[in-house]
Amino acid sequence: MLQMELSTAKRIPFTEEDERRIASAGLWGMIVAVTSIATGLISLVVQVPLLEVSMVRTVAIGSMVQAGVTVVINLWLLQACLAMRKVALTDEADQAHLLTAFQKLRAYFMVQVILLLVMILFGIVISVTGANF
Repeated sequence: MLQMELSTAKRIPFTEEDERRIASAGLWGMIVAVTSIATGLISLVVQVPLLEVSMVRTVAIGSMVQAGVTVVINLWLLQACLAMRKVALTDEADQAHLLTAFQKLRAYFMVQVILLLVMILFGIVISVTGANF
């Protein structure tokens, strides 16, 4: 991956309006990330007692994996949004902060697409085979 040192990164001369838009996008992304992380952590805590019940243990484990993935990918989103806000709110290393934001967003979106494709495939397999879980 392309990595840029903060000392060699340049400032990009955005207009004030552009900086406001970048900061706003970063803020709304942070809100989504923080609420999703909180939801994932709450889900993890709620599922722990269900591990003791043998009838729902598999479902609880699946829910915990899903909650863990939610937390991890939303940490990437949070990091991307924090980097975007640095672009808008500081006058240094805009290039490096943008690269960080784009790298984290790329990872976030790639995992989202992979999960979506896996779920679609899973749904097709269940539909075709008539499997009951």
